[in-house]
Amino acid sequence: MSNILKVTTPTTGTGYENTINRQNPSHQSENLSIKNPVDPTRVVRADGRNETNGEQGVRKGISYESNFGNFVQSLRDLPKLNETMTKMIFGGMASLVESGIGKGTAAEIQELFQMLEMSPDKLAEFLKNQMAGANRLQGPLFDMLRQIMDEATTVELKSGILDFLRRYNDMSSGKHLLQNIKGTLEEIGEYMFRNDRMGLEKLAAKLQPYSMQANAENAQLLKGEIIPYLGRYISATRDMGTIRDLISLLTLNTSRYENGNLDNVAQAFQRLMDFPTFQKHFSGMTSADLKEMLGNVDFDKAAGRMQWADKLLNIMEAGVRGDAGVENREAFVNVMKAMLVNESVYMPVMHVMLPVILDGVPMFSEMWVDPDEESGNPGSKERGVKLLIKFDLKDVGFFDLMMYYEKGKMDMLIHYPKELAEHESEIRDGIRKIMSRNNLELEYLAVEQGEESIPVSAAFPKIFERRSSVNVTA
Repeated sequence: MSNILKVTTPTTGTGYENTINRQNPSHQSENLSIKNPVDPTRVVRADGRNETNGEQGVRKGISYESNFGNFVQSLRDLPKLNETMTKMIFGGMASLVESGIGKGTAAEIQELFQMLEMSPDKLAEFLKNQMAGANRLQGPLFDMLRQIMDEATTVELKSGILDFLRRYNDMSSGKHLLQNIKGTLEEIGEYMFRNDRMGLEKLAAKLQPYSMQANAENAQLLKGEIIPYLGRYISATRDMGTIRDLISLLTLNTSRYENGNLDNVAQAFQRLMDFPTFQKHFSGMTSADLKEMLGNVDFDKAAGRMQWADKLLNIMEAGVRGDAGVENREAFVNVMKAMLVNESVYMPVMHVMLPVILDGVPMFSEMWVDPDEESGNPGSKERGVKLLIKFDLKDVGFFDLMMYYEKGKMDMLIHYPKELAEHESEIRDGIRKIMSRNNLELEYLAVEQGEESIPVSAAFPKIFERRSSVNVTA
């Protein structure tokens, strides 16, 4: 297995553009039986060549007027999530408490920190649930669809699969979309005259609670009565303010909500059966079988949804409203923006964050995972799992781990805080023991001090190349 822990020059201005400063380069002289060990003094492009002056700072082929260009631009404009979250977790959300925030949110902060207290054994389960929630398109069905996408020779088949995925994505988000729709209607009412608001409330009260069976009726009520009612209101009042933006958001969510109707998903699946390649993998399965299977899925549970995440989002919302003081609002807005960018359809790697209190020690960690990384060997079709893990332990310091796993073998690079320089040999020996205990062969290991964090864009250049991404937008 060739070592592929080399990093590449990130796109300038992504917010991750700092290159890697590594100390102790003498570790590279160790006999590691590796073809291309990490060179701590050199940052290279994805194709292994140095940047030329004409290309430095610019990744060709990215149009900043496109949706993908906007995604890259958003990455550039975002501060590092770990810096803000670490401050909040280590401080126990002190800025919120000291600001005199409401009792309800203060209680949620206390409950959140109780949920985050765990032992190393509980941490493993917590991480597993987080990884499960990072990708809702998982399981045998989607493994099969990925295989068919690789085998597909026609644009029509690929388009059909993407149409199915879009509808499935909207269906699995149905409960969340309906909540957003109801919340938007309440907010719209705040900008209306009293009599008109009462009329809207009567219509909104007709919306049934979430269920797959109620989708069609709710969608018809929204399209046939509620949205036309709002259209007549705008026409009569000439209100060109915030309410128009809210109505646009309402129509978008309504479109997605209707798109996720179970019958629509089943019909998209049935259309795929017209392709022999698809039929070969799903022979004997009907749209009725699919409807029965999906009708029994608990999408909240399948997405790894946990109470702590709901608590955190509620606290973030309070901060965005300014309940923690105007001076702290920007920090909460930045965290929310970072979460939204990480959910982008252009993000081809899984990303999870792990705020925990491990045996009494606060820790914030982020994990980036590519479960389908190329091996790095020229002409090889072998693939493995590539991980970048960042974690900050209170009173200990910040760590970077970059790993590649393939067929029981592991390559690993770890950056530790300079305060632990005297313990480097212990760190190295401890890692080897952990690998051995888990029956993993450690082919390559570099343990170094790290003054700068490894940029995500450098570890995963495919983020900026749109490889392996699936666009599930409507």
